[in-house]
Amino acid sequence: MDATTTVSSDDDSVDQQIARHYDERPYASEAFSYSSPAQIRAAARLYGISAPAPHRARVLEVGCAAGGNILPFALAYPEAEVIGVDLSPVQIEQGRQVLERLGVTNMTLQAMSLTDIGPEFGKFDYIIAHGVFSWVPPAVRDALVRLCQTHLTEDGVAYISYNTYPGWKAGDIVRDAITLHSHGAKTANERMESARAVVRMFQDGMAAANPLRGGMATVLNQLDTLPDYYLEHEYLEGFNAPCYLVEFADLAMRNGMSYLGDAYASLESAANYGQNVQLNLSLIAIGQPKLMRQQYLDFLVGQNFRRSLLVHQRRHEEILVQPDFSQATHLRAAAIFTKTEPPANGAVQPGMQWLYDTEGTLLSTDDTVILQVVDVLSQAWPRSVPIADLASRTGLPEAEVKKAWLRLAEWGRLLLVQDPTPYDDVELDAAPTLIPGAVALLDSNARTGVEHVALANLWHCTVRWRPNAMQAWVMQQIDGKRNVTALARLLCEAWQRGKVSGPNGESLVGQRNLDATAQRAVKALLETLRRLALRLC
Repeated sequence: MDATTTVSSDDDSVDQQIARHYDERPYASEAFSYSSPAQIRAAARLYGISAPAPHRARVLEVGCAAGGNILPFALAYPEAEVIGVDLSPVQIEQGRQVLERLGVTNMTLQAMSLTDIGPEFGKFDYIIAHGVFSWVPPAVRDALVRLCQTHLTEDGVAYISYNTYPGWKAGDIVRDAITLHSHGAKTANERMESARAVVRMFQDGMAAANPLRGGMATVLNQLDTLPDYYLEHEYLEGFNAPCYLVEFADLAMRNGMSYLGDAYASLESAANYGQNVQLNLSLIAIGQPKLMRQQYLDFLVGQNFRRSLLVHQRRHEEILVQPDFSQATHLRAAAIFTKTEPPANGAVQPGMQWLYDTEGTLLSTDDTVILQVVDVLSQAWPRSVPIADLASRTGLPEAEVKKAWLRLAEWGRLLLVQDPTPYDDVELDAAPTLIPGAVALLDSNARTGVEHVALANLWHCTVRWRPNAMQAWVMQQIDGKRNVTALARLLCEAWQRGKVSGPNGESLVGQRNLDATAQRAVKALLETLRRLALRLC
């Protein structure tokens, strides 16, 4: 049986059930930065593998929902071809409406099972399946990996994410209890009420002597902050089958594919988990192959989620045992860091600075070279910077800059790409220009009051920001031709004529001497748009 056939009539009914659940409560369609083909290409380089350039790549996303994960790539690379498939007709139609509003012509969405993808689809340079593998029947998991083998170009790379043991063991207990309590529930709302009741039961009634209390508390605290659609599809679906890394890699091998590494390469570096982990892993993993080494590391750190990259088995000998972060010096990096106050309960050390990185993860360091590198990257954002430029901008010896660069790369604090990005193709002194689709998507989400597709920048990062009325109006005037002065002049006129409210929502009709206020408002908005990477320049 090949990937062009449906698995069985029973699996057809399973597909229909899965589709119905996603139709009833659609999953938020958002972007995940490490599933971007441009960043997958850079990650593959760290493992010793060359991958196709993104600019004209053919990309397939399986389980695309409304297309929010792959849309930023389609917008960034208009000469690429992007296809998304999903079981849910409701989410596919929502995505199609978004594509039509945005005028996207290089991306298509189809409501179908991955088992129905046949030879007519052709070959793809990148195949992406985020949030699919663990949540489908075993036969479909096999079909997904076979799909990669049959539809991936010779030098292509596949990305498959999945829940991983041992970290998901605590989640299994919570899921088992939720499944038991929701048995017999007839509607999505009834299932959700049952699930939330179980979460409260564990939170309020777990015995202090429960030996699994610590691990389960982490899961329960996370569920408190996550929306209903996550709980529905992660804990209430008929299928959620975490596996060990070696089990996933074995399935890949049996289907002609080789495990390359994690798209988040820092996850595979033992040095990131402390000297104790690094030392003990090196002792037990002496002479062990790559997969066993990584499996032991998963045991030591309690890994619960992976974003695995696969290549054709013929390339197996090219794959490095560990990610080689020295390769990052041949790549381009981008990041933005925001200074913050030290934790209230933390000891304050002289020279130590606390910063949030691009993904919102806290970083603390007193390394002056790293701090200078961080500052230059933040000033250049959202543009990417090669290491030679970074050295010249800091004025520091290249060897010192290289060391700091490599540490940041190994810690996972940099967005890495091999090629210049759309942000790099725009002249620095050009008039302000927004990324494609930003205004149309924000306007669509605001008018409908429903966010079928979340806003994301061209770095493939979801943007959780909504402009106020004044900001939205100014964004509509940003056309790549008007400079700050021209935009401020238009804003003054709009205020005086009552077309838009003032910075605090007040009316400024008929008021004079608003030039300085308008300049400040436009500059502040442009800085916000830069930090969110919604500006090309």
